Amino acid sequence: MTVATNLFKGTSFLRAKRDTLLAIKKAQSTLTSVKKSSSSVLAQAAKELGELRGRSLFYPALFSGVGNGSLVELIDGSVKYDFITGIGTHFFGHSDLDLIGVALEAASKNVVMQGNLQANTELKDFLETLLSLAGPPLKYGWLATSGTDANENALKVIRHKKTPAYKVVAFKNCFHGRTLIMADITDQDAYRKGLHRYQDAYYVPFFDPKDPHSIEKSEAALKEILSQHTADIACFVFELIQGEGGFHPAPPEFFKRLMDICRQANIAIWVDEIQTVGRTGELFAFQKLGLKDTVDVATVGKMLQNCATLYTEHYNPEAGLLAGTFAGSTISLAVGKRILERLKEEKFFGKNGKIAQIEKWVFSGLKNLQKEVGEETLSNIGVLGTMVSFQFRKGDLEETKKFILNLFEEGVMTFYCGRGPYKVRFLLPGGAITQKDFEKALSLVKKTIHRMES
Repeated sequence: MTVATNLFKGTSFLRAKRDTLLAIKKAQSTLTSVKKSSSSVLAQAAKELGELRGRSLFYPALFSGVGNGSLVELIDGSVKYDFITGIGTHFFGHSDLDLIGVALEAASKNVVMQGNLQANTELKDFLETLLSLAGPPLKYGWLATSGTDANENALKVIRHKKTPAYKVVAFKNCFHGRTLIMADITDQDAYRKGLHRYQDAYYVPFFDPKDPHSIEKSEAALKEILSQHTADIACFVFELIQGEGGFHPAPPEFFKRLMDICRQANIAIWVDEIQTVGRTGELFAFQKLGLKDTVDVATVGKMLQNCATLYTEHYNPEAGLLAGTFAGSTISLAVGKRILERLKEEKFFGKNGKIAQIEKWVFSGLKNLQKEVGEETLSNIGVLGTMVSFQFRKGDLEETKKFILNLFEEGVMTFYCGRGPYKVRFLLPGGAITQKDFEKALSLVKKTIHRMES
């Protein structure tokens, strides 16, 4: 028995932890419904933050520190439904007592940030759990504190093995992060304005459900790129569901045929699951789509509280290529492991899992609302597990933003995605949301639509 074990299993610590959780439970029980903003506190705080960072918040969402599942309190005492969850990080909603209990013990340990030279057991436990759920052929993993860093590490291990090849094939309208190289690969000019272009990526069209020849066109585009640049190309990075680009899915056959071409050309297959991990009905979208045996490298993050690059035996790099002072905080690693455990234990996955059930009633609710307000007002509905999107009117960017800001005032936080038409998007708190929560929030969506029509 170590001193640490005696401390954290001792009566004094456990009693203090219990009392803290009871106090939080009592406080959060008062948050049962939406409460509108009633002061200028939010606006002032948002203005001050904007002055510090050089630009304002999209909307003044500054949390007080207490929530209740899908509901969260803001610093002015108002209460909102959180349907964007920090762009996907708060899957179990707000003030989840189980996760707070894990975090309390982690926060009491003497190391705040764990690194790649020295670590507590939380780092090992998180990575071991993640790899066991990923399964072969993914054998190794390296942790990072952001999705972009995880993607940088993915490109590193691939280029390390494929040198002198270094270029990347990606999908049009893709998003892979905001570092210099990830911004260069991301197909969005607005995210690299004024930046030097490395021109490291070639682009293949993503699947278009309206085009019966979409798969053949993407295959032809990939083959054309390879016919001219095979020696330069190290990998194809796949978004299995385009997130930032508009929440676009594709059938397994689309990916299988492109991956077959990559295999034949000896090009690495890298799957970016920073946003999709845990949200589609299986832990990984590549598992749901039957692609797990074809993946060489995968990246994950967001809802897991820590990010990681997973790779096969072949792509395990030599010592020195991957390093870094920070691998993750003790809290993020401990909570991330618990999230992975709960996703499995609480049966979120599979055809009859919780995520599949959420998908059904969310889609049904949006279709019913569409019938009420008309397809010219609400269209292009997409529901992929807890990833949800719809188009408001013609999908104009400024009108979509206006809708989202009005919806925030009514009591629902969301965001947008796409490249035109633009869509309203939800990343639902799948671990906390109930059908009743969603129906109440949907009534506020309806109210916002009528408000904008009047």
